[in-house]
Amino acid sequence: MIAAMRMRELESRSGVGRETIRFYIREGLLPEPARAARNSASYTETHVTRLGLIKRLQEERFLPLAVIRSILDGNTAPWLEPQAFPGLDATLRARIDHDAPRMTVAALIEGGTATRETLDEAVVGGIVDIDAAGTLSARDAAILAVLGDLDRIGFRRDRGFTPGMVGMYSDFVDWITAQEMRLFFEATAGHVDEAEAADMAERGIGAVNELIGLMRTKALLGRLASRRRVANDR
Repeated sequence: MIAAMRMRELESRSGVGRETIRFYIREGLLPEPARAARNSASYTETHVTRLGLIKRLQEERFLPLAVIRSILDGNTAPWLEPQAFPGLDATLRARIDHDAPRMTVAALIEGGTATRETLDEAVVGGIVDIDAAGTLSARDAAILAVLGDLDRIGFRRDRGFTPGMVGMYSDFVDWITAQEMRLFFEATAGHVDEAEAADMAERGIGAVNELIGLMRTKALLGRLASRRRVANDR
């Protein structure tokens, strides 16, 4: 039998206040408690575990609640059925990657593209994938090259830029691509054929990448300007 607890014990064990807990329940981040009566709620270890995970994702990854909810839900996607455009992934991969050759880990390290430490952190964090032969895709090699550029620019561990910050981007990309795919399949499956869907997806990838870059730059400059205005008003 699962041991039940009252709100006071849940607050004590999780370190989260009751108003926040109730907010999480309303927002679907926590399951509803069992209720023997209207004013009697009991909680379980599931609530403790989920609250701990939410705290870690907020404090270590700085994720917004919408992203955290998606992670907790496991990004379940009933709309992503295999019969909807079954050849779309292979078509897009062939068009975008153009059979780019894979690269060996040894070559990347010897050529100075990545250090062993950066490579290991990227693999553990799920940023890049290495196969049994010790090779990775050209795209993963490019990701490692950018990580190396960031290190040379000054975004280094000794200045407080931890691997967890890269994980923040990884979590955001996982979340936003899940939302994009949901919208794409909902809008196209049953409405266009697979050839048109492939054309839309291929052109859309580049367009959305550019859009996100522009919007992110605009937001950064806006926040910096706001920070300066606040300082001037003091």
